[in-house]
Amino acid sequence: MNKKGLFVLQISDLDNAAKISKKWATHTVSVLDSDLTRNILAIDTVFYERLIPKPRAGLLLHRSYFDDVTPEDSLGLVIATLEDMQAILRFTENLTADAKLLVHCSAGISRSTAVATGILCQHGFTPMEALKEVYSIRQGAYPNSHIITLMDEALNLNNTLENAFETYIPYCDWSDESS
Repeated sequence: MNKKGLFVLQISDLDNAAKISKKWATHTVSVLDSDLTRNILAIDTVFYERLIPKPRAGLLLHRSYFDDVTPEDSLGLVIATLEDMQAILRFTENLTADAKLLVHCSAGISRSTAVATGILCQHGFTPMEALKEVYSIRQGAYPNSHIITLMDEALNLNNTLENAFETYIPYCDWSDESS
């Protein structure tokens, strides 16, 4: 990235997160499934733990535990909270231009892309710039709408992130088309 003299961002799924974190990242935000979800899906705990990035020298690591749900479809799973977003933003507030940030969740599609969008806004991107950047970094991105709402609130963006998210049509840039 470094378009604005900022850190470099990668967004990943869990299958690739440990390798990227170990070999590349200086900072990692892990958005992990709750115990309830892992139990429902019968995910082998030993296997799951092997995939999660581990602390190491030269790596700062933040872990959050909430599921890829919104209040409307939670089904009793763990919903992200404003406090979760505030903790992530405290972790990323002092990123420098030489930092390499990995944000990951299970699939690298929903929670991680929403969190990454908020982090970019925190570091000076407009909501639309942040969304475009995330979609350019992560093919198939589909940010979690609830996390977008929480990031908007945590960053005091007065619904500008929510509005950008609701109006942006990814993978379609018609700005170069002639009328």
